[in-house]
Amino acid sequence: MPVVRLALAQMNAVVGDFARNVETLTRFRNQAASVGADLVATPELSLLGYPPEDLLLKEGFIDAADEALVGLREAPGLPPILVGTVVKEAPGEISLAPSSDWRDVAAADERPPDVANALVVLNEGLVATATKRLLPNYEVFDERRYFHSGVGAHTIVNVNGVAVGLLICEDVWTENGPAAELAAQGATLLVVANASPFARGRRGEREAMLAARARETNCPIAYVNLVGGQDELVFDGQSVVVDATGAVLARARTFTEELLVVDVEARAGAAGVALDVAYPRDERHVRAAAVNAIAEPPSEIAEIYDALVMGTRDYLWKNGFRSVVIAISGGVDSSLVATIAVDAVGARAVRGFAMPSRYSSEHSLSDAYDLGARLDIEVTSVPIEPAHAALASMLEDVLLGEPMGLTDENLQSRIRGVVLMAISNATGAIVLTTGNKSEMAVGYSTLYGDSAGGFAVIKDVPKLLVYELCRFRNARAREAGDPEPISAAVLAKAPSAELRPDQRDDQSLPPYELLDPLLEAYVEGDATAEELVAAGHDAELVARITRLVDAAEYKRRQMPPGVRISKKAFGRDRRMPITNAFRAPKL
Repeated sequence: MPVVRLALAQMNAVVGDFARNVETLTRFRNQAASVGADLVATPELSLLGYPPEDLLLKEGFIDAADEALVGLREAPGLPPILVGTVVKEAPGEISLAPSSDWRDVAAADERPPDVANALVVLNEGLVATATKRLLPNYEVFDERRYFHSGVGAHTIVNVNGVAVGLLICEDVWTENGPAAELAAQGATLLVVANASPFARGRRGEREAMLAARARETNCPIAYVNLVGGQDELVFDGQSVVVDATGAVLARARTFTEELLVVDVEARAGAAGVALDVAYPRDERHVRAAAVNAIAEPPSEIAEIYDALVMGTRDYLWKNGFRSVVIAISGGVDSSLVATIAVDAVGARAVRGFAMPSRYSSEHSLSDAYDLGARLDIEVTSVPIEPAHAALASMLEDVLLGEPMGLTDENLQSRIRGVVLMAISNATGAIVLTTGNKSEMAVGYSTLYGDSAGGFAVIKDVPKLLVYELCRFRNARAREAGDPEPISAAVLAKAPSAELRPDQRDDQSLPPYELLDPLLEAYVEGDATAEELVAAGHDAELVARITRLVDAAEYKRRQMPPGVRISKKAFGRDRRMPITNAFRAPKL
């Protein structure tokens, strides 16, 4: 059987930065030429960055994309390349008749935009265009707002006697869908361009799906995925190629730009537009190319940690931030955020601020300084007692007495937020907040206090997972022969906001061993209160926690963005109304 050498360009695109993306695409195309690739595949919307969201509705954006594409068309001596972009085309007639056929299901909710999500084939000019058929409109995806489903014939190009069918992301996920149609039309190898964001367990789901689709179509499948952070989303890469039986032929690494080179043996096929790939090659490079490498997938906890690091790093550099400031409390959350920040941007770019109050324990301050020594970051103490006393005095007449209880607790948190934001304003550093998903779910945070900042690193990380990530990062340090960044004392102490004498989290919340599973089922699994009780959760606790989650929506709307690592994060995934009179039936 003929062999095609594919080069999968697992690239980190920047939304709207056409010049940078063209430079990256050209760099990978040159690398592919040096290893004798017959075809270069790039991720979904690689020219624009993903997701471009309402930039697609902004005047001039699509024209700028077209202009950028011109710079990639004429490339003598380089292999053909598949570039993700958008194309203008008429949506065509749309049938709204009920049908079980995937094409009618895709068309049923069409709107009239004349833009399609596309993959263009460049080979010293534009040779062919493939358009995305199935538009995801769930989880973080909102593609029917911007695109119409692709129209016209499916696209097949012929490379070295192999009929290569072109697909875009969602098109490969559906059984008896576009992939099967391409195979029926003569494709013998499928190439899929993707922008599939990371979530726990996603890699296994992808590879299982690809194996099933390969067996269904009797075709090898090459799946090239985006890598990098974009606002809340982070893309893990892990581009992969499977043979017609579903066995893995090659796999790229996680969270790393990489050119994955793979020789794919496929059945001969006559279908498709012929591509001339007889460009000059250096045979020494061709023979020396590292092909069909299979990267060992990391553990799930390693994937999550690296996702948090990449998501933080890319949010900072893509938005022009060069340094960060963090409130260091001596607790587990701030310790993890500081460690992630150092791994993301380096110790010299991270500053910690301990802001003790009259209620802060001695070990909190000593643990904060210890963390600074372990991470080699500067930690400065800024006691908030003078501001606390002054504000309490100012409010005494207004409140007919000194601030008490929750009012006084929130006052301290807000003073700390003011201090950090003042430092941010003065230095240009971004404030990283330290709240976790468990706290955010039940509203156990202070608006304009601990929620004040520009990026919420562990916003989607439940409290128990925070501890697991700390232990993982310590283990990674031990394996590398480095000091553990997070001390045993921090991991052993009871969680506390330290806003009143001898305060502990479990005085306001149930133990996290009970809370986190309940929150996962209710928030991520959309379980009803009745289902939670039936699953063994205490009825009174279920009623209380679900009420807290529902009531805290207004707080979550005002939180900064943060890295998404679950299949349902607050924000893009879970869009609940703030003004909401619905209440589930009482248990």
